[in-house]
Amino acid sequence: MTELALRAAAGLRRDDGTSLVPPWIGPAFLLCALILIPWTAMLFLTLPGSYGANHWRLAWGGFDVALGVALAATGIAVLRRSPFGEIAATMTGTLLLCDAWFDVLTSHGTADVAQALASAVFVEIPLACLCFWIARNFARAMEIAAPYLRAAGFTIKDRTLVPPVVGTGARSERS
Repeated sequence: MTELALRAAAGLRRDDGTSLVPPWIGPAFLLCALILIPWTAMLFLTLPGSYGANHWRLAWGGFDVALGVALAATGIAVLRRSPFGEIAATMTGTLLLCDAWFDVLTSHGTADVAQALASAVFVEIPLACLCFWIARNFARAMEIAAPYLRAAGFTIKDRTLVPPVVGTGARSERS
């Protein structure tokens, strides 16, 4: 099977050339990760050293570094149409919901609470929902593809899809 046929069988790309995940999502997630870099730098520089908790700067800055890595991993997985996109998108969505939750609950003052709520409602929660939608689409594609790939003789070895042996008359043993 050609790569396009494999992708079509896997449901990752339909025959009409459209994708289960729109093509703009991968670059959009990479852009979000890039935007998060100066934001995280600003947090490291401007947050107070303590905020009723030790290591406050490190906690928030480190969390945003993890969120940036997750956004980038999701963007790359979507661009590559990697089955790991399901895992990356689920992790990213979860981190986004945690970020919204703690931003709102740790804000002080009306202006800070309003900014945190706006960020949660207009950015973090919708982006988390998009992540969970991506994860579901990847999971559905894999569920649909698995029986077709098995029927065509494909196996999985060391987390790699192994094509059937062609032209030998008998299949070789694969574990």
